[in-house]
Amino acid sequence: MVFISHYLYRKTVRCAIAAVVTIFLLVTSGLAQGTAPRTAKKTKRGPRAIAVIEFLPGGRMRLVPIALWMDGKYYDASLYAANPVPMAVEPQTVYEAVSFGEPTGTFTIESPTQVNGNWVADGSWIPHLAMDEKAAAQSAKDAAAKKSNTGKAITTGDADGGRPVLKRAPGSAADSGSNTQSTQTSTPPAQSTTSTDPNRPVMKRPPGDTGPTPAQSDDSSGATSTTAKSQAQVDDHDLNRPVMKRSSPQPTSASGDSTNMTPAAAASNDSDPNRPILSRNKTAQQRKAESHDFPEEKIGAPPAMTAKGARSYPAVSDAGEYRGRSMLYSMSPGERQTQEEKVLKLAMDEIRAFAAKRKGPAIPAKAAITDYEVRAFDLDYSSSPTIVLTAKLPVTGATVPAGFSYFATVVARVDINDQPQKLFASVTDTRHLDAFPRYELIDALDADANGRGDLLFRQYSDVGITYGLYRVSAYQLEKIFEGGSSL
Repeated sequence: MVFISHYLYRKTVRCAIAAVVTIFLLVTSGLAQGTAPRTAKKTKRGPRAIAVIEFLPGGRMRLVPIALWMDGKYYDASLYAANPVPMAVEPQTVYEAVSFGEPTGTFTIESPTQVNGNWVADGSWIPHLAMDEKAAAQSAKDAAAKKSNTGKAITTGDADGGRPVLKRAPGSAADSGSNTQSTQTSTPPAQSTTSTDPNRPVMKRPPGDTGPTPAQSDDSSGATSTTAKSQAQVDDHDLNRPVMKRSSPQPTSASGDSTNMTPAAAASNDSDPNRPILSRNKTAQQRKAESHDFPEEKIGAPPAMTAKGARSYPAVSDAGEYRGRSMLYSMSPGERQTQEEKVLKLAMDEIRAFAAKRKGPAIPAKAAITDYEVRAFDLDYSSSPTIVLTAKLPVTGATVPAGFSYFATVVARVDINDQPQKLFASVTDTRHLDAFPRYELIDALDADANGRGDLLFRQYSDVGITYGLYRVSAYQLEKIFEGGSSL
C-alpha cells in the first residue's frame, strides 16, 4: 500500500504540473497573438508606362512607347499586350511629359500606327505653363466663392483634378458612364437683355448724330427695353460703333474616336476582363493644341535633340497615385562653368584613348570640344549633383572620311571635394556604331515611382535606335532596362 500510494502521489503531481504548464503556455500564446502587430497587406500598384514624346520638324509630333513598369518588373511597352495594339499606345491614353522631373505638358493618344514595324502614336499636345496653373487656381477660388454665396454646387473640374493618368476618356469603349454624362448636358437659359440697374453702362450716340431714335417700350418693372428691329436700325446707322466678332470654332479631339482601328481590334482589346488597364484621363475632351504651341524652355537646359533636330521629352502615364518632384540641381554660373570644364577634360581624355586604341583619325593637340551639352541632376535628394555630358568632336583632314566625328557621353558624380568622379563613359565614332552605340541623353525621370531619378538615353547604332534606363549609384551606372525602338 505504501508503494502504491507513493506511485499515485507522484502520478498526481506530474499531472498537476503538466496542467499548469499547459495553461501557462496557452495564456502566453494568447497574449502574444493579441499584442502582435498585424502585417498590412501591400497595396498593388497599377501599370506605369514610360514613353518619349518627339516634336518633329514641320509641327508634327509623335509618342514612342519605351517601357512598362508593372508588378515590380519592366516590360517592353512596344510589344506588351499587343492585341493588336500594345497597351501603352491605346487611344485616349494620356501621358504627362516632364522636364527635369517637372510637368511640361500632356499628350493624348489619338491614333496608334506602325512605321516600318515600330509602334508609334499620333495625338494632341497641351503645354503645361505656369500661367495655366495660376489661372486654374484663380478659377477654382472664384468658383468656391460663388458657391458659398449662392449655395449651389458648381463643377470646377473633373473628378481626378485633371491629372494625367491611365484612365479611359469619356466616349471610349471601356468608359461605362461617358455616354450618359454626355447626354445629360443642358442648355443654360437665355439671359434677359434688360436690366433694372440704374447705374449700368449705357452706350450713347456720337455728337451730331441725327439718326432716328430707337423705339422703346416700358415693361412691367418700369425698365425700358429696345426692340430687335429698332436695335438693328441703330446698328446699321452707326458706322463708327465698335463691332465684336465671334471667334471661329476650334477643332477638338473627339474622345473615343477609334476610326483608325477596326471594330474587331477594339473589341479584342476590351474583351479580356483580366488584362491590365492603363487608366485614361476623364478630361480627354479638351481642345487640341496647335502644333507650334510648345512649352517654355528652361534656361540653360534645352531638351534632347534627335538626329533630325526634334525636341524630345520623357513622358509617364501612371494608373496609381503619384506626385513627382524637381530633379534639377541648381548651380551658380561660376560653379557651372567650373564643372563643365572638368567634365569636358574627362570627355577629351576618353576620346583620345578611344582614338589611340581603335587607330582612328589623329586628334590635333589643341583640339577642343565645342559641340556639347551638360546637365546637372539631383537624383537622390543628396548634395552631390550628377552631371551628364554628351559631346561631338568633328575631325577633318586629307585622309579623314567626310563627315567623320567622335561622340562621347560621360556621367560623373561630384564628390565632397567638388571634383567630378567618372561613373560611366562611352565613346564611339561614325565608323564604329555597329560595336559601340552613341548615347544621347533625353532627361531624368522617376521610372518606377520610388522617388529616385533615373537617366533615360536614346541609343543610336548602325541598325536603329533603342532606349535605355540607367540607375545612378555612388560608384557606378547600372542599366535597368533596354528596349523600345524608333526610326
